[in-house]
Amino acid sequence: MQKLTLRAYAKINLALAIQNKRSDGYHNLSTIMQTVSVYDRVSLQKSDNIICSTNKNSIPSGEKNIAFKAAKIFFEFTKINAGVNIFIDKKIPSGAGMGGGSSDAAAVLFGLNKLYCTNISYDTMIKLASKVGADVPFLIKGGTALAEGIGEIITNIQPLPKCSILIVKPNVSISTSDAYARYDMLFDESKTNVNFLISYIEKGNLEGLCFGLFNDFEKAIDISTIKKIKEKIMVRGALKSCMTGSGSAVFGIYKNFEEANRAREEFEKEGFLSFVCEPVKKNNFVIE
Repeated sequence: MQKLTLRAYAKINLALAIQNKRSDGYHNLSTIMQTVSVYDRVSLQKSDNIICSTNKNSIPSGEKNIAFKAAKIFFEFTKINAGVNIFIDKKIPSGAGMGGGSSDAAAVLFGLNKLYCTNISYDTMIKLASKVGADVPFLIKGGTALAEGIGEIITNIQPLPKCSILIVKPNVSISTSDAYARYDMLFDESKTNVNFLISYIEKGNLEGLCFGLFNDFEKAIDISTIKKIKEKIMVRGALKSCMTGSGSAVFGIYKNFEEANRAREEFEKEGFLSFVCEPVKKNNFVIE
């Protein structure tokens, strides 16, 4: 096998609790993440060197792309004297809190393991992923899961009940580091808990889990556009709306595709990038 193409799925955060800032500068989290059927296509071809490019000028290429970092860590670990030509066809918006870059990196690790027949175990793959970035370990696995620590401690959760998810990306992007800096400036002693939301997921109670959606970053990110989108999603029939990750994308959960798609059409008329998608039960990267 000389080349392959994989689907790198986006994620949303159904719940995100920021626990504390660590001495190494990272933050301990407790977050319930869900992969969704919006994806980038990541093409890998064997090469002598690591090369990384994308179809969008706004996305960094070369060593500045996290996918490059993932490949470098793979080759350093396996001691294979080779490289890979990575091309990323981006569909997941950047600066949205949807894990697009991290998912690309996860696809690179998964794909190189296939391409070079290295048979790296799942546990080892998770350890390599944690060296690449905080969301990468979860995006190796996908589905529905509780992620703790900086994202490397992953616990499987029952898949979401059947639903449709509308995602709306405003014309503003938020860097993760900036979002954490804003949160760290708050004097926030209240601690949110994800366990009650897990119980609703385990029971298959869609209305209950929607009631429990939350994101601690919303306390720190005061952007009027995001608030207006959340309100409009609710008016347009969602059970609940919430920002994902460090923003700026907002999602709403609907009982059926028709309602979600009608809402998407309204947002597109207003000039917003929007998707209707569904939960992905397992991130197998669907090799093409």
